[in-house]
Order: sequence, then structure tokens, then C-alpha cells
Amino acid sequence: MFETLMSKTFVLLSASLLCAYIGCLFSQGIFRKLIETQQFGKVKAYNWIALIIDILIFIVLMFTRKITPINMFVMALFTFTSGFTLGLITLVAGNVAQKALGITALTTLLTGLVATYSGLDFAWMGKFLFIGLIGLIIVGIIGLFVRIKGTLGKIYASFGVIIFTGYLLFDFNNLAKAKQIAETNNWETALDFAINIYLDIVNLFLYLIQLLSSSNN
Repeated sequence: MFETLMSKTFVLLSASLLCAYIGCLFSQGIFRKLIETQQFGKVKAYNWIALIIDILIFIVLMFTRKITPINMFVMALFTFTSGFTLGLITLVAGNVAQKALGITALTTLLTGLVATYSGLDFAWMGKFLFIGLIGLIIVGIIGLFVRIKGTLGKIYASFGVIIFTGYLLFDFNNLAKAKQIAETNNWETALDFAINIYLDIVNLFLYLIQLLSSSNN
């Protein structure tokens, strides 16, 4: 059971997405009650606390990802808390979040198939994707102080969608190449790939919500 690197990766990825879904549902229940009772101060406070905890757990995950089984527990905790932070976003986005989720699922499936079975090597994308990611981070930091909206908001969100679609191709392709190397067939390597692909999926989902929301507005 789970004898290949790919099977190990996908079982960890599936478990991570399930933990995120549970965290999201739990979060929505809390935030829905707070919004209905107009406790908007608590909404902001809980959201910031959850985000800070999520970042701290992710840092712990980076230091423990090679230590089994601790890495599995921390990964589950991280994906639950990241799902919690998604709860308010998906609750506010409503139908837009459902559309974004469908597009994300389809994109993940298609990129996985292309990267795994096309025979193409997407390694050349690495440098360009990293540069694009740095650009997204810089603009995102600026967005904390200056709201990016209108046409600029659409361009920024579109660029994010392109970058993380590219990262899905890149990471799935690396997984397809790694499965042919016997030394990589272990749970630690599978966890690394699961983390990367999970983050690709979540970020793609968030940028799609932003893009679809800005288009609707």
C-alpha cells in the first residue's frame, strides 16, 4: 500500500485538503455567528490571530518536515489552520468562491495530467516562476498599505493565477521525474511535494477569487 512516491504524495495531499476543508467549515461557523451579531471587531481579531498562528505553524513545518512522524502531525495542523484562514474569505466571497473552487479543481487535474504524461520538461519555468513570485509578494506587501483595485487589481490577480498555474505544472513535473528515482521514494520527499502542491492549489484558489470578484464588481 502506497508503495510509490506518487501514491504517498497524493495520499498526503488528499489528507491535507481534507484538513483544510474541515478547518474552513469550522471557521465559517464561527465567523458566520460573529457577522450575524455584528461583532466585526472580533471578526478582524480572530482572523489576524488565525493568520499569525498559521504562519508560525508553517515555520515549524519547515524545520520538522524531515522528522517523521512529527512532520505529518504538523502538516495536518498547518493545513487545518490555513483552512481556518480561508473560512472568512470563502464566506464573504459566496458564489464566487464556489466558481473559483471548480476552476481550481479543473486546473489542478489538467496540469497534473499534462505535467505527468505529456513527456515535456517544465524545469525551465523555475527561474521565471520564482521571479514572478517575488513580484507578487512585493505587490502584495504594497497592497497592505495601498488598496489595489480596478484594472490594476485584475492584472495583479491574473498574474497570480498564471504564476500558480505554472507552479502546478512545475511541481507535478518534478514529481513525475522524481518517482523514477528509487532514493526519493520515502514519506519525507512525498511530504515536500505535498506541501508544494497544496500551497500551489490554495494560492491559485485565492487569486481566482480575487480575479472573479474584481470582474463581478
